[in-house]
Amino acid sequence: MNELLPNIPRFYTALAEWIACIFVILQFDKQTWKSSALIVLPFMGIGQIILQLLVGTWPLLFWIPGMILNVLWMLLTLYLAVDISQFSYLYNLCKAFIFAEFIASVSWQLFCVLFLRSTKHFAVPLVFMLMMYIIFSLLYYIFEKRSPHQVVLKNIKKREVVIAALSAIIIFTVSNMGFMFSQTFLVAGDGQSIFIFRTFINLCGLLILYIQEGMRYDIYLRSELSSINNVLQSQYEQYEAFKESNALVSQKFHDLKHQLDIIEMESEPAKRKEYVNQLKKDITQYQATVKTGNAIMDVILTRKNSFCIQNKITFTCIVDGKLMDFIEVMDLCSLLGNALDNAIESTLKNSDTDKRLINLRVEKKAGFVLFLLNNYSEDRLSFEDGLPQTTKDDKESHGYGLKSISYIVNKYDGTMTISHENNWFSLKVLLPIS
Repeated sequence: MNELLPNIPRFYTALAEWIACIFVILQFDKQTWKSSALIVLPFMGIGQIILQLLVGTWPLLFWIPGMILNVLWMLLTLYLAVDISQFSYLYNLCKAFIFAEFIASVSWQLFCVLFLRSTKHFAVPLVFMLMMYIIFSLLYYIFEKRSPHQVVLKNIKKREVVIAALSAIIIFTVSNMGFMFSQTFLVAGDGQSIFIFRTFINLCGLLILYIQEGMRYDIYLRSELSSINNVLQSQYEQYEAFKESNALVSQKFHDLKHQLDIIEMESEPAKRKEYVNQLKKDITQYQATVKTGNAIMDVILTRKNSFCIQNKITFTCIVDGKLMDFIEVMDLCSLLGNALDNAIESTLKNSDTDKRLINLRVEKKAGFVLFLLNNYSEDRLSFEDGLPQTTKDDKESHGYGLKSISYIVNKYDGTMTISHENNWFSLKVLLPIS
């Protein structure tokens, strides 16, 4: 078998493992890279080569321990280069290992077919193998970067690691069965056939991991869509409740006429004063009415303004509600309700009531509707994919308000910008006027 297709030299195996680790690392955002990553990686590559050459001198009995040692070195490379969760380290180790096996196998097979018998120059295999490694790795990098699955790879769980590890072990075992049985009566064919079998098995391994990621991504999308729909429904139900509340306000003001008649007829000063004080309380409770020209916005803003007054939040709004008439009721309820809920929740954290400030503007700007909401916030926020990460402990159950707003903005071909500068949180939405 070795005469037809010699085994891959351990130098090229080590090079494939190192390059695979590098391109897996490149998939992560630069924020996750450790400061010493660029310095450490070349030394880890040299160490990978030395380790492979060292274990190559061991007896065949220690082949599996030698492989385990090389895999652990790949894990150490990932650990020293990026700062991610422990499950992400293990999952990406499995991907890097399978990918390294694939590019090493297919590149060596192509070299043997094209150049093995036609060249004796020592530099040819090195240049060819390095070139093929880089080409395959770049294709893999582009494919992974364009894949929508990256969002689910940021939150790897134990279950995904176990599945990936079992897949890697099974793929590695099956792909090398031809070599293990080559000296027995169970031989699976000549060296060319065995290498082709190994290459396709490793390729299938990468596809299996990709399919598993696709299934997790579908589950993630269903969960996101369900949560956003729940938020939309909740905001619409709040609007209906606000609408009923406004009807009660109108009824209360209608009843004021009768209450004034009673006060006017009351002859006892003490009772008259009691009626007046009660009347003042009622007026204060319902003085938060906001008129924008849009009935839906009037209802929501009135209710939110009433809450702000009760909680000593200074809420100012300059809103032309008619500009928002083209937005569907459910979408408008969710956009306005979620934005104000987030602003109020953030503002309430300020112990100093003078710093409880919220400003809302809705106006026309060059053929667009500008929806601008600012609130004073002393929170330290971190952003991911353009959205601030929730500061609550239960991160999986929160953060859907802004996702819902983003969904609505995209639905109307708009843009959303979020910033946090000088303790002012700003949500800016631009919607083209239909």
